[in-house]
Amino acid sequence: MNHSTRVALALLFAAASLGNIGCQSQDLPIGGDEASSGGGESGGGTGAAALLVAHWEGYVENFKFRSGSDAVQLDIDTVEGSVIQGTVRFGAGPSMPPPTDPDVGYPPNPGIEVSYALGLPYEGFDFTLLGAQLSESRLRFSIAPTELWKGWCELQTPRLVVTPGGGERTYFCESDQGYLQGSDGCFLADQPVDCAYIDLCIKEVCHCRESGCTVDAELAEERVDFDLEFGQQEANGSIAIESAIFYNVRLTRDP
Repeated sequence: MNHSTRVALALLFAAASLGNIGCQSQDLPIGGDEASSGGGESGGGTGAAALLVAHWEGYVENFKFRSGSDAVQLDIDTVEGSVIQGTVRFGAGPSMPPPTDPDVGYPPNPGIEVSYALGLPYEGFDFTLLGAQLSESRLRFSIAPTELWKGWCELQTPRLVVTPGGGERTYFCESDQGYLQGSDGCFLADQPVDCAYIDLCIKEVCHCRESGCTVDAELAEERVDFDLEFGQQEANGSIAIESAIFYNVRLTRDP
């Protein structure tokens, strides 16, 4: 092989290499190394992880919430390092009005035989993402259905209950005077009381102390767990509702 032939082959090889580089895909995996390099910016940082910051909407397969809707909406507000903030809303109806009456259960339920299902999230409320973990394009997080009652619990007056014998001192949203439930309604210390209010207090939805009551979502036992794999425009995965029953979730990015 003479000198001219070797030079020509070298030039051809270099051109082919440059062509391959130019044709490589620029799509980045969400949550990849490129996303973690560089400083965070307002609204979700840089790189591919910022693609999560959007409004995603879709449905839960073979499942219906109380209204009959299967809709779910995910809003991811920020992705900065390991901190991921956002909310989840179920159903397609209007926002649930805030609680205003501490003596009536929330949401109001006029029935006598009322029992709130704490593990089934209500519709029309924005639940906070808890424990979000991002690994490449996989995002896992939970929501606490009892977060719905945070505002209602903060309307309550904490009442001290002391165990017999002067033992443990605990605060609840109702007293230890005992209640009765019959065909004519519910009664606490012989006074009529809303049955839905009693149901929530008995189930200890509120976390009460001397200074007041609230709901600490991080401490909630009832959880709904999400496990999603994200692409550029779609996210698919599972949701575990009520005793770890798994359903498929399909989401689409809303531009």
